[in-house]
Amino acid sequence: MRLAVPSWVIPGTYLENLAFLQGRPVIKGVELLFFFYDRETQALLQKEWEGIRELQNRFSFTVHLPEPLLSVHEELVERLLPVARHYIFHPGPPEDAQTLAGLIASWGNRFDWGKNPFLVENTLLRKFEALLEYLPDDAGICMDTGHLLLEGKEPGAFYRRFKERIQEIHLHGLDHEKARIDGRLPDHRPLRLEEPWFQEMVPLLAAFTGTVNLEVFSWEEALASIRVLQAAGLI
Repeated sequence: MRLAVPSWVIPGTYLENLAFLQGRPVIKGVELLFFFYDRETQALLQKEWEGIRELQNRFSFTVHLPEPLLSVHEELVERLLPVARHYIFHPGPPEDAQTLAGLIASWGNRFDWGKNPFLVENTLLRKFEALLEYLPDDAGICMDTGHLLLEGKEPGAFYRRFKERIQEIHLHGLDHEKARIDGRLPDHRPLRLEEPWFQEMVPLLAAFTGTVNLEVFSWEEALASIRVLQAAGLI
């Protein structure tokens, strides 16, 4: 596996996070987060772009695209072409699935990539399944364990179903107790070795050759998950 974390594990900009991660060789990849793409984010990317490009030999970059994904985001897609290994996007409402699939197809035709670099993430399964109907049968998938757990689904079963199409895994767990205390979402929490779902995933992760993104948003939580992966013999 190629172990990655998001571009926000310490408070700071893209380059500040990358500088922090440079000295941590276990981290091979970084998910550049663009949950939205406003003027402030545009200006920051413009300012830090050359620095990000200079680190593409150190890190394998993936890109989390905004939600909702719109045609105006083509500018962001094109800007990141030189560094992006692939792009992650969320499915929208089922009634908009055909339109979103058409947008992704148009970008695939617009840029000469060869293999389609867009990976659809399983946020809500009803949205995910609706979009799959309009995507090619070999369209790539980003599997998110936390979203599956929130819907009461087994990540292992999802992985086995889509094994040949999964190119990235967002690997994180749930902690409802801490969510009640800190007011954050129950997912995007560190892994726990004793969790049955994680134990089922261990042999599957051992054979996985894509990107495994520990999608938590602090270094302390990322480090906790790294230690779990080490205890499981995965890294």
